[in-house]
Amino acid sequence: MAVKLYPIAEKFNDKEAYSEILLETPEFAIFHVYVKKGQKVELHKSKSFMIITVIQGKGNFFVGSEKNVEHLSEEETIVYEKGELHGYEAEEDMIVQVVAVPNPLLHQFDED
Repeated sequence: MAVKLYPIAEKFNDKEAYSEILLETPEFAIFHVYVKKGQKVELHKSKSFMIITVIQGKGNFFVGSEKNVEHLSEEETIVYEKGELHGYEAEEDMIVQVVAVPNPLLHQFDED
C-alpha cells in the first residue's frame, strides 16, 4: 500500500498543542503535533513505540521526567520505548511528526 502524505498546513492553536492524524492502520499511526512556543505536551506513557521527528522549529523532549531533557531541532528524531514516560515543550513554534507502533488509538485498552 503506497500512500502519499501531503505537505504540512500549519494548524497551531493558541490554547494548547494540536494533534492531527495523517494515516492510521492497525499496525501504526502517523500524526503531526503543532506546538506553539512555550506550549507543552505533558509527561505521559504510551503502549506504543513513539518515533518523533522535528519537522519545523525546536524543542526540549523529556525522557522519564522533565529533568532529563534532550534538545531537538529540525530533522532530528527521538525514539521512546513502549511505556516510557515522555513529553515535550516547544522553544519556538514546532511541528513534530509522530510514528506510533502499534497504533495507540487501537491498542489503548490492551492488557500489558
